[in-house]
Amino acid sequence: MSLPRLSLVLLLIGIGGSPSVVQGQVPDSVAQASDSTDGGMSAVARRVAGAFSEGNANRLLKPSADRIEISLFGARTFYSSAQALYVLREFFRRHTPRRFVVGDVMETGTSCFVRGEYEQGRVGRPLQVYVRLDRPEGKAPWHLREVRIEDSSD
Repeated sequence: MSLPRLSLVLLLIGIGGSPSVVQGQVPDSVAQASDSTDGGMSAVARRVAGAFSEGNANRLLKPSADRIEISLFGARTFYSSAQALYVLREFFRRHTPRRFVVGDVMETGTSCFVRGEYEQGRVGRPLQVYVRLDRPEGKAPWHLREVRIEDSSD
């Protein structure tokens, strides 16, 4: 296991907490919320959860870094934000969302990590999702930097 991957796994394991479940359509007020903390889950975590539960690649990518790393079932590639939009749209088309359960959220300065389970519309094992975002120069909002989706058995 590579050092960055091991670090992410160790960070996410140490977080704990009760999972949050997001399913169905998210109200417009949440979709337009800033990336500040509101209630039990930060707005950036709600944005990620809402994007996955809706299968909305646009929402997940707004805003995003210039280059986004996407790893789907072990195949890792860097994409421009325009290319990433097509890759994620195709993922959501092939793996129709049923719901997304947020497992862990960790914000540390200019980095944010969200781990969750993506349940597909068809019956099957949930997929493990890891999302990394950052704040360029420590300023809001959070920019998508990496999406990793793996089978639960991996």
